[in-house]
Amino acid sequence: MNTKRRSIKLLSVVAVSSIAIAACGSDDDGGTDTDTDTGTEVTDTAGEDTAPATDGEDAAPATDGEDAAPATDGEDTEPVEGAAGGDFIDLGTFAGGPPEHIDPALNSTLDAYQVINALYDGLTEVDSSDPDSNVIVPLLAETVEANEDASVWTFTIKEGAQFSDGEEINASTFQNSWERAADLAGDYSYLLTFIEGGAERLAGEADTLTGVVADDATRTLTVTLSAPYSNFDAVAGFQLLFPVPAAAIEAGAEWENGVMIGNGPYVMESARTDEEIQLSRNENWQGDFNGETWPDRLDTITFVSGSDVDTAYTAFEAGEGDNANIPPGRVTDAEANYGTTTGQNVLGSYHFVINDRDPRIGGEENLKLRQAISAAIDREDINESVYNGSRTTSTGIVPPGIPGWVEGICEFCAYDPDQAQTLFDEWVAEGGVQSEPIPIQFNADSGHEPVVAIMVDNLAAIGIEAVATPLPAETYFSELAGGACTICRAGWFADYPTYDNFMFDLFHSSALDGNNYGFTNEEFDALVDEGKQTTDADAQAALFQDAERVLLNDATMAIPINWYKGDYAYDQERVTNFPVTSFGLINWEQVTLAS
Repeated sequence: MNTKRRSIKLLSVVAVSSIAIAACGSDDDGGTDTDTDTGTEVTDTAGEDTAPATDGEDAAPATDGEDAAPATDGEDTEPVEGAAGGDFIDLGTFAGGPPEHIDPALNSTLDAYQVINALYDGLTEVDSSDPDSNVIVPLLAETVEANEDASVWTFTIKEGAQFSDGEEINASTFQNSWERAADLAGDYSYLLTFIEGGAERLAGEADTLTGVVADDATRTLTVTLSAPYSNFDAVAGFQLLFPVPAAAIEAGAEWENGVMIGNGPYVMESARTDEEIQLSRNENWQGDFNGETWPDRLDTITFVSGSDVDTAYTAFEAGEGDNANIPPGRVTDAEANYGTTTGQNVLGSYHFVINDRDPRIGGEENLKLRQAISAAIDREDINESVYNGSRTTSTGIVPPGIPGWVEGICEFCAYDPDQAQTLFDEWVAEGGVQSEPIPIQFNADSGHEPVVAIMVDNLAAIGIEAVATPLPAETYFSELAGGACTICRAGWFADYPTYDNFMFDLFHSSALDGNNYGFTNEEFDALVDEGKQTTDADAQAALFQDAERVLLNDATMAIPINWYKGDYAYDQERVTNFPVTSFGLINWEQVTLAS
């Protein structure tokens, strides 16, 4: 998820409730950029007739200063391990400013997804207890079944499922929630095209999602897809498809501006403000996928909005909060003085994408220019100078840990100024002309300025004029989705552990003007579409790898920079447990404080 969610900050708020970077595949939003959006083996649910239900011993794995933040309490007390409850002040999640959206049907950033995941549970979840083998498991679904070609999925909703106010959650709750998501048409709404009738519904050619049938009497939700998709169980647990109460359907897009009612481990204390979002325990929460309710979980979480990463980190150092994102250049210092998550591999990509529709950089006539730009960037210098070597220099978009990943898929990602110069000179000789500097865009005050400064200098060394172009962080990804991208920063944490969460969600034409900021290619689309329908893991991986080669080599419409690692610092004397998954998600219901 850019956070997609879209991307920067390493997660900051999430509850055991959901699956994730997500994205939120999600992009990241402000913060020090260590995103996310997770890789994991997804169990193949196909069987001879129908995939085994997910319950039972023999079942297959589930489908599978003045503006300082408030001071913390208890400064004079002696730390005691495992104290129950307590109040946590988070300075990291919204270090770059308040979120644009916190509605699960509208959000597309990782940071806001952390709040959403604390408030809502979905049909499925990712069990990431083994970082090397994430598995999709049922959550609100009691069982998850697919037919032989994974074109029809059946979810049985748990008895007693309810929202925090007691409203029942049944099969029709999901049907109504998905219809609402279609009405709101957020950046992730393209996921509804996976469902039969979804494309027509989004286009205004149909009144309902014809592939969704709810039977409350049997508590079954039957979903017929527009094409077979073996990973739909993962998508079914993503935020767009979370259940919302009847009041949300009535309120529409205004729902997120009031006190949203959810079904996760936390509830909203009051309506969000530009200064903070306050959550408290949901005493009616029914627990995670193991039925564990974590009775010692935090009493409250306050997400404080800041102005930039450095200011938020300074507030953390002053004792005004319990965690923060580590700013560029401060990793060594943070590791020496605080607990950190820098040793945690995170399944996410920090990269820039190129808008094929911009005549200054897009089109076949500018292919060598794009290849020259990618080859001219010194990624190792960025990693060492900006991130103290705390990240992994990438050789592709998809990170290691995602099933099907291969090393070195990108042919223009190694720093090679001679190759870059040759390509640029050939582009000029063939008639290429720069009439103005190329803008390299990024979300302002979120830690990206030094990265882009190095890129601009690298390009100047071979004669390419470029200019750093910051855009407002709060609306950054909406502007990109509206067509503002030329070359733009668009990191991503996986929303769920699949190769296609990177290829389809970020670059398929179906995601254009959502999470895709300007790439269309028929060969790429065909490879991804075939891969999504393929149930054989090796054959599927080969198709997705070929699609990534088209993206990075044949078309060169994305510029990988690095793969994320954890970037949180926390007060280890006060915070006695701070679990982070390979998705970069903090399991908030498992965080514990000293008394």
